[in-house]
Amino acid sequence: MKKFNSVVNCSTLAYFLGVMFFSCLAQKSSAQTSCEADHNVLLSEFSFTPETLVILPGESVAFINVQGTHSVNGVNSTTSGESFNNPVEFYFPESEGTTEGTCMGVVTFDVPGIYNFDCDIGFHAELGMLGSITVDAYTISDLLASGQIPETFQSSFAMNLYYSNTIDPDAISDINLNGNQPYTIFLPNDPAVNAILDDFGDPELSQSDLLGFIDLPAALGYNIVEGLFMSEDLQDGQLLPTTYGQDLLISEVNGSFMVDDATIVSTNYTADNGVVHIIDKTLAPSGLPAMSVWNIIEDSENHQFFEDALIATGFKTILRKQSEMVGNSQSPQGPFTVFAPTDEALEAFSEAANLTQNELLASSLIDDLVAHHILNNEYESANISNNQLFPNFNDEFLLMTLTDGNLFVDGIAITITDVMAYNGVVHVIDAVLPIDFPSTNGTCGVWTLNMYDSDADGWESTDLYVEVDGEIISIENGPVGESSSLEFGVNFGDVVNLYYISTGSSSGQYYSLIDGENQQIAVSGLNNSPVSSIGLFACPETPSCGILEIVMTHEFQEGWANNQLQVVKNGELFLSIPFYFGSEQTTFIQADDGDIYDFLYEGGQSFDPQYEGYKIIGPDGSMLVNQDISGQIPESTFGLTTCEVDLSIEELIVEAINVYPNPTNGLINIKLSDEFYKSDIQLIDINGKIIASWQSFTNSQLDLSDFAQGVYILEFQGRTEVGRKRLVIE
Repeated sequence: MKKFNSVVNCSTLAYFLGVMFFSCLAQKSSAQTSCEADHNVLLSEFSFTPETLVILPGESVAFINVQGTHSVNGVNSTTSGESFNNPVEFYFPESEGTTEGTCMGVVTFDVPGIYNFDCDIGFHAELGMLGSITVDAYTISDLLASGQIPETFQSSFAMNLYYSNTIDPDAISDINLNGNQPYTIFLPNDPAVNAILDDFGDPELSQSDLLGFIDLPAALGYNIVEGLFMSEDLQDGQLLPTTYGQDLLISEVNGSFMVDDATIVSTNYTADNGVVHIIDKTLAPSGLPAMSVWNIIEDSENHQFFEDALIATGFKTILRKQSEMVGNSQSPQGPFTVFAPTDEALEAFSEAANLTQNELLASSLIDDLVAHHILNNEYESANISNNQLFPNFNDEFLLMTLTDGNLFVDGIAITITDVMAYNGVVHVIDAVLPIDFPSTNGTCGVWTLNMYDSDADGWESTDLYVEVDGEIISIENGPVGESSSLEFGVNFGDVVNLYYISTGSSSGQYYSLIDGENQQIAVSGLNNSPVSSIGLFACPETPSCGILEIVMTHEFQEGWANNQLQVVKNGELFLSIPFYFGSEQTTFIQADDGDIYDFLYEGGQSFDPQYEGYKIIGPDGSMLVNQDISGQIPESTFGLTTCEVDLSIEELIVEAINVYPNPTNGLINIKLSDEFYKSDIQLIDINGKIIASWQSFTNSQLDLSDFAQGVYILEFQGRTEVGRKRLVIE
């Protein structure tokens, strides 16, 4: 702002008074001798002269009545009744004006700001008798807003936001960078503020979000020192009292001055009421919470094992989030409560599991173990009551109990409570919380469910139910970061179902299932939204007919809600297939020759069944059932018989013909007796159709990899008889 001096123009004054002979003698009169001031404001009929005045802090103004009965009211507006909100209130009662000038009083304006006033006699204010005085100074607030302090926009804005309020009666403190009180400010530069944002590790956290931190005003108050300390006034070992109440330590290191652990990089940016020095780190008083629950664990000497586990499972990124501070956050996560087992506790757990530390960190157990110890809400000990249940990241409940004043979680004592962070709280425990892991024992070996997220932001709002032989053994929430896994044992003949249920975005989510022989038997979501995988048999015997494919559809990608397709095999319920999500879901089931199937459409509670449909595709790829008709509610199918073989081509048992392997993935070996040497061969499907033939066959191998999966007949035309072998192409 510019500095102004006030000069009263005499000709203007004479015009307002209507007294032509008045010649600026007011300043020399005896009445004004007791009313000496730096500036004068004259009161006449219905006006103040001048109406507006700009002065410097510490200058005085005399109010002189030269005509009529007037008052000077600097408290509340006479017309509205509301407060003027002046930095300092002032009032002079009514007086009679004289041509010599009646001195009503003098005000010294020490506090910068705008002072409004009026005359509260009669209707004078309504008729326009209003005035205004601006006390203008180049304050620290002006300096911060000027842009003249390099690379300090963020902290300058924050300082002005919290400590330059001159009119708000509810201001956070009486510190006013626009006032006359001198202050010294140690101001962090922009790289220092950016480093704080990087430390938070939350991409959703912006500069403006930092302004919403509850303790930010307190931290800023620790940067403000009462009094004027130029760079030449700083000394090694000096303690400077801050407005927060704690002292800053000044030290000299290698010729540079430091304030606490921050280096003063630039000095002596002056204003009329103080000075600003630039520092290269942010300052914070002792006693404030840690930045995040992750930082608490990272800084602990007793939680290195747990820190490694958080990194391995992707929880490091999550626990650094400040989503409760982010107004437009798209993340539902946080604040957090973490029950942090010590290194000793995790080492005891790994020993009991016969695993080394590295083996535990690399195992499928670690994902569930870590998630079991984290809650997606903040629970301080004072707010926990006996027998409360809290859901954790595994969607399981932890039981809180109080015994003799001690707090327990699932029976494990909490040894240290309420280590506070900005995004939650950490409680320390000296044992790992009890947790049930799926058994890895099974006659069909150990299967591995791998879950991935190419976006590395976790499976928010998604559950993957793992069902083995009709029992839900685990509810998986996917990886917190890029990947996680679950190992479980299965027995011969078990049916494994994976129910994928998502109520939010499934972008980047997919999974695969690997059986005990390291074969991938299910994969979903690589090219589009993942779906359920139903009817996965453990160690199945090779079906004599082949594999039936059941395709369930929804025209508008909404799944079947509570509707199901019941599969009845040979008169008994074989499989219930739900369809929770997406436009299409495929289930494969084994079929033997002569099996009879019913496919029962269970209407349930779907609002739009006409958009649902299903198809049954045979082992040879042919469409056996088509109930996927737009606008039509699907109907049940009864009496579908698989692999009905024409008795006319029924297999002849001919020991002189040996075909192996059978079933085959395409390449077969054939050994023939002399009777069938150089015989003609035909490949016949289950409907009796010849689909390929070979003349005078003499080779020992035949490549059938170009033909579809299914059951076939290989017919050999010998010299005197016909030989047939049933063949399954997988």
